[in-house]
Amino acid sequence: MSEAQFDSTKQGLLTERIATDVRDIWRAAKAMSNPSQTTKITIEQYWVLRTLNDGGRMRIKDLASQIGVASSSPITISVKRLEQRKLVRRERGKDDERVVTVTLTDRGRGVYESWRNERRKALSSLFESLSEREKETLLRLLDKVAISLERSTGGGGK
Repeated sequence: MSEAQFDSTKQGLLTERIATDVRDIWRAAKAMSNPSQTTKITIEQYWVLRTLNDGGRMRIKDLASQIGVASSSPITISVKRLEQRKLVRRERGKDDERVVTVTLTDRGRGVYESWRNERRKALSSLFESLSEREKETLLRLLDKVAISLERSTGGGGK
């Protein structure tokens, strides 16, 4: 085996190992921070709350688009259930009643904030063995990979 082939094989193995480790970290983070296991809301309901918290009042159609769902039907169902729990408020359009806008209530914001804080605590345990500097370096490197991914795929990264 030539030196170039050895370097290529070594790089390939290293890349596979990184990808495997990132996948394993993702799976652990997802399992540790699943809102449906900790706060009795579905993952779809969590994304509705998070998107409204970050983006404010929006139409169901725009909410579905922001979350990345092709059809607004599952979002409509989630919103109705969240409204029953007084976590969101739905309002029909004055000019066009087909248009429904959704707003996060104070109670909904509280539930979201509480869950987000629990999630941050759970996730921080994944990285407790790293120093602050190591965490910053890891974040910088992952951002670099995400930007590269976005450039190569036209989306999907940062």
